[in-house]
Amino acid sequence: MKAILALSSALLLVLGLQGTVGSAQTLASTFDEGDDGWGSEGVARLSWQQFGGDSVGFLQAENAGVGVWSYESPTSWSGDWSRYVGGILSFDERLIASDGPDPEGSRVKILGSDGTVLSWSCPAPERFWTGREVVLNASNFGASEVEFRRTMRSVTGIAIGGERTGKRSILGLDNIVVAPPSGLDLSANFNEGDGGWRPDGDVSFEWREMGGNGGGFLVGRDLGDGSTWYYVSPRSWSGDWTPYVGGILSFELKMIDSGTGEPYDADLVRIVGSDGSVVSVFCTPSSSSEDMPESAWTQRRVALTPATFGTTEETFSRVLRSVDRVLIRGEYSDRSDVEGLDNVIVTLPVMTDLVSTFDLGDEGWREGRDVFLSWSEAGGNPGGFLLGEDQGSGQTWYYVSPVSWTGDWTPYVGGVLSFDLKIVDSGNGSSTFGDVVRIYGSDGSYLSWSCDPPKGTWTRRQVSLVPSSFKESGGSFDLVMGDVSEVWTRGEYSNMRDVGGIDNVMVTLGPEG
Repeated sequence: MKAILALSSALLLVLGLQGTVGSAQTLASTFDEGDDGWGSEGVARLSWQQFGGDSVGFLQAENAGVGVWSYESPTSWSGDWSRYVGGILSFDERLIASDGPDPEGSRVKILGSDGTVLSWSCPAPERFWTGREVVLNASNFGASEVEFRRTMRSVTGIAIGGERTGKRSILGLDNIVVAPPSGLDLSANFNEGDGGWRPDGDVSFEWREMGGNGGGFLVGRDLGDGSTWYYVSPRSWSGDWTPYVGGILSFELKMIDSGTGEPYDADLVRIVGSDGSVVSVFCTPSSSSEDMPESAWTQRRVALTPATFGTTEETFSRVLRSVDRVLIRGEYSDRSDVEGLDNVIVTLPVMTDLVSTFDLGDEGWREGRDVFLSWSEAGGNPGGFLLGEDQGSGQTWYYVSPVSWTGDWTPYVGGVLSFDLKIVDSGNGSSTFGDVVRIYGSDGSYLSWSCDPPKGTWTRRQVSLVPSSFKESGGSFDLVMGDVSEVWTRGEYSNMRDVGGIDNVMVTLGPEG
């Protein structure tokens, strides 16, 4: 996969390794031509060494004695690191000299814009260049999943260093790389060839070096046997696409020659699982004319959610856990036509600030009906959580979102509301069923969604924020989402006095958010 990724809807293409940023996919500092903007914090003197690194130059830190110090990444490394969740942070380090006891192990810190610090410890440096690497996940950095993802969404930088004891020591740092998970940030811009894309149906492919929406593109020429043809993703794109659920598949199409034919209905996108299961986005006859590519490059965006593909969460998750291939429709005319494809990109979902981890408190959540809520510092999934204790009046009780969540939720349409629930004590009662989520509008109307009751262990629930997920009561989906007053999440699942818990409530933006 080429080290190229489109940024934002403008599809800004970043090529090659430039300065400290390897590409829009990978952050990298090799120190071959300078310090790459790195600095230091604390009791250490930093200097760039032109030779002697683990390949050409390196960054040297001289520590005079006791104290805390660290290498500090350049400001250009700050930003949204969501794409790196599950990826790798790696670097090379070396103990060059020490007048006393060898330095202790290093500590890597990821610094969030809200002041959160995520840290990971690695062994003490050796007298020779030694590679270190850590998977960028919540468990390695001692954080809850939601806290980790929230911090990664707005990173100010990283620090590599530690507390040194003893006398003077000199250390070296080289080849720092932050990379997304293997296969993530999938992109094909066709600037250097067909990228391994394959034909499906009555079509022949041709790669053209120029004429795309920035460089090359892939041309599909209909062979005219009557079947609908597709562009098929390369084999390197196969694998676990679970991190992409809630993300976006985008691509650009161009009608080069329609053959003076008419549009017709067919699948716009198909995702095929390794077991042969298929989920698809279907074009109806009425929408085919709207989806038909224009004579200029036209972008299409498909949200990777169950609702978009008209299927259940279970089926969608099963297919995306083991994707074999993705098919993008190339034929839109019922005559022999010619189309172009460019800039195919699969991006990770974007998280919003609507996140409650309950690691530091109740975060403003309120009681709904006969319940007493209290914050528990431990026992959550992981960290703290919100505990609800039934007061026994017979009413169904709920957890109610904080006032700060009130407002226009239109940007979240197409996104996901997710949360963890747990039955702490059922009171030996029988299970009860009903609305699990209610999203209220300012006029009192609401949207409701139901699912199976949680278990005695933390159970993850998620619902796509699209009309088909909800029943409407007193108002339309658009009306409620345009002015949300509060979200009620059911806590009671027993007809006796019960106790429950909620943790890790998140709302993610939709494709247009």
